[in-house]
Amino acid sequence: MPRYHNVNGVHVQFTAEEETARDAEEAQSDIDKAAERTAQARKATLDAKLADDSITFDELKELMRF
Repeated sequence: MPRYHNVNGVHVQFTAEEETARDAEEAQSDIDKAAERTAQARKATLDAKLADDSITFDELKELMRF
């Protein structure tokens, strides 16, 4: 399905280069979102370990970097 953008009030279809660039942006966005979810999960794990006093010194340092 082709994409369009608005140029001076005119609906213009993306060029092949614009489609490729947009696909790359979307792929990078997906990668960034996955990395953020992984980081949030790790932080939640470390927070839980801190709460039950089972955290190691290295994990505590990692938690402080968040």
